[in-house]
Amino acid sequence: MKPRVLTIITDGINCNIETGRAFELSGAKNDEVHLNHLLDKTKTILDYDILSFSGGFSYGDDVKSGKIFALKLLKLKDDIYRFIEKGNLTIGICNGFQVLTTLGIIPYGTLGDPKVSLYWNDKARFECRWVDLVVPDKVKSPWLKGMNGKKIRIQSAHAEGKLLTLSDSEFDKLFEKNLVAFQYIDPFGKPTEEYPFNPNGSPRGVAGLIDITGNALGMMPHPERNSEKFQHPNFRDLSDEEGSDGLRIFKNAVEFFN
Repeated sequence: MKPRVLTIITDGINCNIETGRAFELSGAKNDEVHLNHLLDKTKTILDYDILSFSGGFSYGDDVKSGKIFALKLLKLKDDIYRFIEKGNLTIGICNGFQVLTTLGIIPYGTLGDPKVSLYWNDKARFECRWVDLVVPDKVKSPWLKGMNGKKIRIQSAHAEGKLLTLSDSEFDKLFEKNLVAFQYIDPFGKPTEEYPFNPNGSPRGVAGLIDITGNALGMMPHPERNSEKFQHPNFRDLSDEEGSDGLRIFKNAVEFFN
């Protein structure tokens, strides 16, 4: 059977179609469900294997990116805990990453008590560009199987992507616990804070995190925007595999259940 993906949509989410297609291309069955149907118990996240939060500007990012969405999701706190305890997978991309950090799922599973925050880019503006990323050698997650040390190119598009913690020691802990999933790299392949290779100034080039179980992945860049060869700016010069760097992430999730 195909793993079932729940892509939650609500006001302002706009990357749901591309994200759902990436899952479908990878062999999953994707369902879009409006948040209101989860809140009124018409649908439940417990019927699914993968929980997907796609990009966009939920509720207009009016208070803080992802905050209103996260506060509404806290009404489903018990179901979310049960979903996590079953060993299921969760992904948050861009606005979805902002939701997962504000909710507290990433990095430590402390729902309602966030430990990290995604703040305004150093340039204080929306940045849309292709970026190069590296997967650290020691991070372990079903989403990243076989990708350690690999470099990928995907698109980044956000205004609030700079990862912050309460202290330098808390930031260091993310590396000590191998929770950093992606880092922005410069043309020499080194993690960087330098603009424009790092579009937001995130310290040590952090572009994504996993949670302590490894089953939840959050990332600012958009893997669904490089899941088909023709989406890459140089697609004429690339093989099918080279032109779909982002698809590997979705395929890994499907293979986890197979």
